[in-house]
Amino acid sequence: MIERPFLEKFIGATVGNYHLEQLLEQSKWGPVFMASSRAGTSYVIRFVGTQFQENELNTDAHIVFLGRFQQEANQVASLQHPHILPLLDYGNYQSIPYLVYPHVPLTSLRSLLAQNVPTDLNSVGRYLDQFASALEYAHQHAVIHRNLSTACIYMQANRQLTVGEFGLMRMYELSLHEDQRTNKFSGSSESSSPEQLLGKPVDAYTDIYAMGAVLYRLLTGHSPFSGKSREEVTRQHLYAEVPSLKVWREGLPVGLNLIITKAMAKEPMQRYRQPVAFAQAYHQIVAPDEPYSPINTVLPVTPFPMQSLNQTSSSLKLVKLKRKRVHMSRRRLVILLAAGGGLVTVGGIAGVKIVQNNSPVGGKGAPNTQQTLPAAPAPAKGKPGGNGSVLAHRADLPLNSARTFPIANQHNPGVIIHLPDNKFVAFDTTCTHAGCSVHYDVQDSLLKCPCHDAAFNPARNAAVVQGPAQTPLASIKITVLADGTITT
Repeated sequence: MIERPFLEKFIGATVGNYHLEQLLEQSKWGPVFMASSRAGTSYVIRFVGTQFQENELNTDAHIVFLGRFQQEANQVASLQHPHILPLLDYGNYQSIPYLVYPHVPLTSLRSLLAQNVPTDLNSVGRYLDQFASALEYAHQHAVIHRNLSTACIYMQANRQLTVGEFGLMRMYELSLHEDQRTNKFSGSSESSSPEQLLGKPVDAYTDIYAMGAVLYRLLTGHSPFSGKSREEVTRQHLYAEVPSLKVWREGLPVGLNLIITKAMAKEPMQRYRQPVAFAQAYHQIVAPDEPYSPINTVLPVTPFPMQSLNQTSSSLKLVKLKRKRVHMSRRRLVILLAAGGGLVTVGGIAGVKIVQNNSPVGGKGAPNTQQTLPAAPAPAKGKPGGNGSVLAHRADLPLNSARTFPIANQHNPGVIIHLPDNKFVAFDTTCTHAGCSVHYDVQDSLLKCPCHDAAFNPARNAAVVQGPAQTPLASIKITVLADGTITT
């Protein structure tokens, strides 16, 4: 970690349209500063990574990282939801990327729970609804948090929760140089899922696991697993059963143990399919006679009483954000563009899926564990989109992998698959037997229904290979452009 005196030299610097005023935090993710705009509005600026030494800059790998950072930041900045801490702006200062957040009073759930005050079941339900809604919305926009914990869920002054740090872990891991990378997952030990700890693909199910750990702590004040070392906690996440809630708190409904155990199942496909489904299961146990109404994720509103941004301080608006340019020389830009879909070639970046390749920065490639391209609504099933909506980039889909994308006007997503024969195909995941959402099994290279065990072969236009389904899945026409972009 960089020494504090070195970081304090940045105080007084002008970063983009912001003036750095105070060093607030020095963490492994990067330093955090208080800053102000020309209009006097206060912001929080978080630098990402450790590239503060001159000899670490100006490499081709770092140029590629800046491009990937810009893609990731643009995706996160597009999230507008009442329970997501908004990313207002982003850019790079002397080739060091930074993120700009509103400066508002926030207290982490971890700090509140440290006061050891039992939380009543109704309050826990309200909190669960709020961060479940945030995750549901993010997943609909192809963004996975990957590091959800009580440390990044905050209480606002109005007693509403907001979830922060979307995309932060991925950006940090992408920033690491090869000699800084390890095979160890560097996220929160409170909620690290088995697939993350083993370097396996991550998906929305990974956030479901973390939700289970957060709910456990909300109900008991304790993490589900603890130990004297990170390695000891890791072993428990991998192999131990979730301890009963009554170890810490008597009188809770027995059913709560069951839903947390399901959310924290070692096998991802045994968990709840969606964050809101987990929240609904909670309410069915705590208040079975009351109808459940999840928080609306379709019409998000700005959660903070934001002061107006100075027109000269940011070109980004909360409703429609424009990507900020990464300042680099023409030579560097040519290097980056020449990589195109081949960012792998220049930067050694490993592709992922939403089913995503987690690989925690081991080996030569930096991880690509979250969607990096805007996910526009997909076309109706069985019909070509015709609108050129970007679904993915081939660099983000390694061989024999898949990722989901939203389909307009329906609940189940579409799935795009990079087949073992190097072809790309896409289908509506709605099973033709009972309407459940199928998933891609990388071991069998088949699409499988978790409800009735139907199976479909994506290499043969999703033909049925195992009943009870009788008809193939609906196909979605896609086009792979010369630069590697995959569109409808």
